[in-house]
Amino acid sequence: MTKGTDQEMTENTVTEIGWGSTTLESRRDLWSMPLDDEDRRLLRRDAAARAWSEGKEARERLRSFVQGSVASVGFAHVPDLLDPSEDEVDIVTSLSFLLRDFGEIIPQNAQGDLFRVLRDRDGDGATELGFHCDTCDVLVLLCLQPAVLGGGNTKLASARHVREIIARERPDVLETLEGGWTFDRTGRAGQQVIVSPILFTQEDGTTGCYYQTRTVRTSPERGGPPLSDRQWEALDVLDEVLYRPEIAFGLRLAAGDLLFIRNSRVLHGRSPYVDEPGPRARRVLRAWMNDGDR
Repeated sequence: MTKGTDQEMTENTVTEIGWGSTTLESRRDLWSMPLDDEDRRLLRRDAAARAWSEGKEARERLRSFVQGSVASVGFAHVPDLLDPSEDEVDIVTSLSFLLRDFGEIIPQNAQGDLFRVLRDRDGDGATELGFHCDTCDVLVLLCLQPAVLGGGNTKLASARHVREIIARERPDVLETLEGGWTFDRTGRAGQQVIVSPILFTQEDGTTGCYYQTRTVRTSPERGGPPLSDRQWEALDVLDEVLYRPEIAFGLRLAAGDLLFIRNSRVLHGRSPYVDEPGPRARRVLRAWMNDGDR
């Protein structure tokens, strides 16, 4: 496990922490903010009313923690924030209000959906979802119901930590990953074709990432440039590093848990699960956000 050193905080840089799974397991305070019963009650009440009142102080603590954790670690976890037993429409209303402090909710697909419920579709939950980055600044996940039979855990990986390992073990591969890659997203919301490095240095000095393993591998089939032998090898090396036990951090979201992930800093995926049909089926509410601050 390698832990990156912090950067000095200046107007144009943020404190970045590179981490592996061991770091996160031992330092939960870096990324998870437990709420006391009173803060939870006030946040839920004001969110349902769509107006800040007695929950203002709890709101400031929540906003400060989430912004600080997303800036340093790349993600933030708030356990048991909303009541998952409420009607789904009411949950979306409350979550929409709370998210105003963190940016603009943007469409996730060509139909313009701002919120989507992720669930097993024709048994696809039994297949592991590989590491990737969504095409937004911040991914928001609210767990409505975890997989009752286990699995379905969110997997997280630090782009900085991954870059440090590849730079040390295979600098030739890092050079390839820092070149231009084509991601053909035709038919999805937002920009249809994206040309980007997979690993890069952002304007604030942090390590950035953009990766969609299936999209980049199949883009040549949709008219994109063919992948060279070096590029195929680089993708294989990247995937091998991402799946090392010391890299991937598995987080099991409980009902009501909220998770923020900065896509340009943290890659995410999902472990497989066996679902149970009916009201106990796994359901996760997803939102995409842009905050204008990468």
